[in-house]
Amino acid sequence: MSRIIRNTFLVMAGTLSSRLLGLVRQTILTNLPLPDILKDAFWVAYRIPNLLRELLAEGAIQNALIPVLTSLPPEEARVFARRFGAFLLGVNLVILGLGIVFAPQIASALLWLSDLSLSQPSPLRDPAVFEQLVLMIRLVMPFLLSISMASLFSSMLQSGERFGITSFSPIAFNIGSVVVMLLFPSSVVALGLSVTVGGALQALVQLPALKGYGLEFRWHPAFREALWRIGPFAFTTSVRQFLNLVLLGILAAYPSAAVTGFQNGELIFTTALGLLAVSPAMAAFPRLSALAGGGDVSAARELLRRIMARLAVPLAFAAAMMVALAPWMVGTLYAITDNFSDANRAFTTQTVMALGFALLPWGLNQLVLRGFYAVGQVGQAVSVTVMVALLNTFGYWLFREQGLFVLNLATALAGWVGLAIYARRLQRFHMVAQTEVWRVVGKVVLAAVPAGWAAYTVAIQFGIPTFFLQNLLPLFAGGLTGLAIFAGLAYALRLPLKLR
Repeated sequence: MSRIIRNTFLVMAGTLSSRLLGLVRQTILTNLPLPDILKDAFWVAYRIPNLLRELLAEGAIQNALIPVLTSLPPEEARVFARRFGAFLLGVNLVILGLGIVFAPQIASALLWLSDLSLSQPSPLRDPAVFEQLVLMIRLVMPFLLSISMASLFSSMLQSGERFGITSFSPIAFNIGSVVVMLLFPSSVVALGLSVTVGGALQALVQLPALKGYGLEFRWHPAFREALWRIGPFAFTTSVRQFLNLVLLGILAAYPSAAVTGFQNGELIFTTALGLLAVSPAMAAFPRLSALAGGGDVSAARELLRRIMARLAVPLAFAAAMMVALAPWMVGTLYAITDNFSDANRAFTTQTVMALGFALLPWGLNQLVLRGFYAVGQVGQAVSVTVMVALLNTFGYWLFREQGLFVLNLATALAGWVGLAIYARRLQRFHMVAQTEVWRVVGKVVLAAVPAGWAAYTVAIQFGIPTFFLQNLLPLFAGGLTGLAIFAGLAYALRLPLKLR
């Protein structure tokens, strides 16, 4: 357990560093001297490689390849990694070429969904804006190639439980992107290239740790197992990206700044999710797979139970603060210049508040989902994910005209239903007990609700200022009040407040 704790804190430190830099990058982007509609166009373009990123990079590669690499002898694992890297490079080059050639058709397809969702035409339909959208699609497509290779490098290192450089490599992405935007703040071309440059740097900084890694264009017998694992995992881990693509089509029909506002709010959500759920789940996955794969299901279940109980506490507190203190969070993080419009602020705040209700269930789902893969129940994980995806998509479509807050509540609803189904099915394989899951959830919710109410009550006494520094006092006053109440209730409810 001590090694898992060390790896967890290492991954969390890297995630925190990269997420904080990601917030800096987002703040700079949001405050660029460009019209809101062009910032919206950038996010629509960036969503294309970001979707495929889950299929060919972080979601599928990092999680599905680790069991393959750990099952092979060290020398054979290196051979497999060289050959699989060549295969991955070839696939990405084909997709890159298609993306560049068919960029106008891709842009039209994205806006076609927008035309179906709401009665008014998308602002992105303006010919001048559409031309910029096509250009940015072409500029961001190479990002997929570099981030795919970066994910392969991370898988190789993490399979040996080497989490140092892999945890901190996203910092290079954020630094590269920020430098490009700061050098050319008024350039649409620089905005598009910023993520491509950043992705290349994220891959390059990991190469020295691989000590002479090269590509080998040959077949390897382990390809079959790798591709079998990648297929289902690519689906399960890309669900949020597919859902966001549907949501993006709906948002594109909203007024200018809606897409950027959603991206701003989602970044706060994914920062909390990455730090408090994804990082610990990622650090525990190799050990969880080894225990379950070795037949020690009882030890794997105990490990899963202990980590789940401890993850629920910070997830619940963070969720309460997101809901209660969203206006002041948004003002502190993004209201740096007058380029951050009132519309952008309103859309961002609505998104943060709604996704606060989704943080706890989606955070626990990150861990529970890996429990299925640890025991080899890929089909079960896929079938549940299909149900959650359909529910979330239906919710988006049902609430599409109700504004950003209600629209994003569909994600919270899907997360809670998904947690219930995951827990019920995973119980069949003796990896978790439903009663334990809901007992922990019930306790943390009992602590989170009063804490959120108290935090908002204190913060609202200061009003909602416009300039970012003026938001700090209500944010800290409300946050500290909420923390004190949450900690007291958590202690009274005997919730685990530290990782042992």
